[in-house]
Amino acid sequence: MKEKMKLLSPLNWPAWIVLGILWLITKLPPASQIKMGRGIGKIIFHLSKKMRHITETNIKLCFPEFTQEQHDKLLKENFANLGIGLIETSMAWWISDKRLEKCKINISGVEHAEQAFAKGKGIILLGPHFTCLEMIGRLLGSRYSFAVMYRPHKKQLISYIQTRFRKKYNITQIARQHVRALLRTLNDNMAIWYAYDVDGGEKRSVFAPFFGIPTASLTAVTRIVNMSDAVIIPISFYRRDDCWGYDIKLLPALENFPSDNLVTDATRLNEVLEKSIREKPEQYIWQYKRFKTRPPGEKRFY
Repeated sequence: MKEKMKLLSPLNWPAWIVLGILWLITKLPPASQIKMGRGIGKIIFHLSKKMRHITETNIKLCFPEFTQEQHDKLLKENFANLGIGLIETSMAWWISDKRLEKCKINISGVEHAEQAFAKGKGIILLGPHFTCLEMIGRLLGSRYSFAVMYRPHKKQLISYIQTRFRKKYNITQIARQHVRALLRTLNDNMAIWYAYDVDGGEKRSVFAPFFGIPTASLTAVTRIVNMSDAVIIPISFYRRDDCWGYDIKLLPALENFPSDNLVTDATRLNEVLEKSIREKPEQYIWQYKRFKTRPPGEKRFY
């Protein structure tokens, strides 16, 4: 009861208004929603100098071979996709299963997951943070049972709605620090979705190349596989350009992982994510300070 009263606090009223507008937008045809999402992205691009600076910095760091014109084009297209992702998140939360049936979904590589499940040790679905992440969770949750590693959203209201949505669609949430719960889930031969591309700070990471940049890369995946013998299946997922639909790709399991070297392991995982991102860089969430933690003595980027 106390939690609900906090959510209804006047401090949350502006957020409720925004969510109400987003809910109304989800009643429009998908094509109209996507168009509005692009418009919202353009507005964010012009209003948020801080977010634009972070995004521009990341793109220039990761694509030094691009011309200024190519940088600018990717920057603007990325914000358009960010806006679409915001609408897609609302769609994932609120549109009906019946409306979702009209969405075209192409899932390839299921045989890789089936082969991994046959070993009985569970699966770690390793993927990046693309703007359509929440929608992909909804689409997969309606077909398969899986869990997600997550960090609670800083905004209590968003965290509350996100948790309710995931429970409704049978998506189990496991907080990143709850290793025992994670291991129990893998021992039950379930799939865990792990978005690896986060900056967890120097204590929990090693510096490994990501787009050629020494990047604080979590060692948790190596430890988890050592404790569970789980199989890592890379996953990529993209919004289609020709219709309201998505391509979801499950790739072959990583072989001979882990090694006896944490940097080698982190480098392999980063390479998997980088390859996925390079296919559709405009759909990646570049607004995150991925290179915030720097090696000792190195200048900060942001």
